[in-house]
Amino acid sequence: MRGMDETLVLPVPARLRAVCLVAAPLGMPVGIGSGALALVEPVAAGVPPLPWLTGPSGHCARCVPGGLDVDAPLVRRIREADFHLRVSALGDACWPPSHVTEAAAVGFELAEETGGILLDAVTGDVDPWAGPPEPFDVPEGFAAAEWVGVHAAPGPRGRGWTLTTAGLTVLGLPELRVARIPAALRRSWADVLCGLAQVLLRAQWADLEEAPGCAFREIPAEVRLTAADVGRATAGCPHGAGSALLRLRLDPGTPNGPPTRLTIVAPSERHAADGAYPPDGHPPRSTFPDDVIARADTPPPRSWREAVITQLNC
Repeated sequence: MRGMDETLVLPVPARLRAVCLVAAPLGMPVGIGSGALALVEPVAAGVPPLPWLTGPSGHCARCVPGGLDVDAPLVRRIREADFHLRVSALGDACWPPSHVTEAAAVGFELAEETGGILLDAVTGDVDPWAGPPEPFDVPEGFAAAEWVGVHAAPGPRGRGWTLTTAGLTVLGLPELRVARIPAALRRSWADVLCGLAQVLLRAQWADLEEAPGCAFREIPAEVRLTAADVGRATAGCPHGAGSALLRLRLDPGTPNGPPTRLTIVAPSERHAADGAYPPDGHPPRSTFPDDVIARADTPPPRSWREAVITQLNC
């Protein structure tokens, strides 16, 4: 049993809700079955998540969260519509997360039927699926990046970017966050967050298979992430050989304040001391692994954030 200073305790949600939105439909649905219709409700323009979906994003006052301009014709159509159709499906934190594919499949069919605009209510993505999503088969075929987005916002006082996942709460975990990411590493760190989400979700499903009724789970505060994990999460190459150690901090939320998050922080002192993860503002120690430096073909990393990307070769 690990010591409590090396673990984090997470609650297991009893029920989870997946939501997608068919915005600005041209009519009411008539051609889908009664079972699918039971998941659908008409909503007015001011009902969540619509104000968030059509308002400015966290990193650009001229863009909505899905990336479109706030004055784009599609966004104006959504904003001016009299009603929208919200699709909701309930599930739990066990494998398979059928509620997400159920809501997505009904939403896709509904958009086709009504001429509405399909939106992922968590990520803000427009038309996020090329076809109706199929039910999940096995955990090994799950790719986190297909269901979990990553939002970026400028950090305070211009100190890099803060990246936060969007979609993990729908699957039963707190959202992941990392701060002070250099602009040049935003894409790489987005992939790292998806890879970490993949690892944490696989661990959750395995734990709940063994103890399906548990109300809490204990997870390690330090997680070894591999390049193969990142590849599987992003539907990329699953054969990478690199790895990096990520340390997590649980930031509990409040009822009327920020939600609970898992924040990636600087490695523990025992790992920073070996030089592989230089602390912020310090040059790397001479003991930084030579093979990592040679593989990167760049100067040694200046911070643990850069070291993680170097070691994963992202």
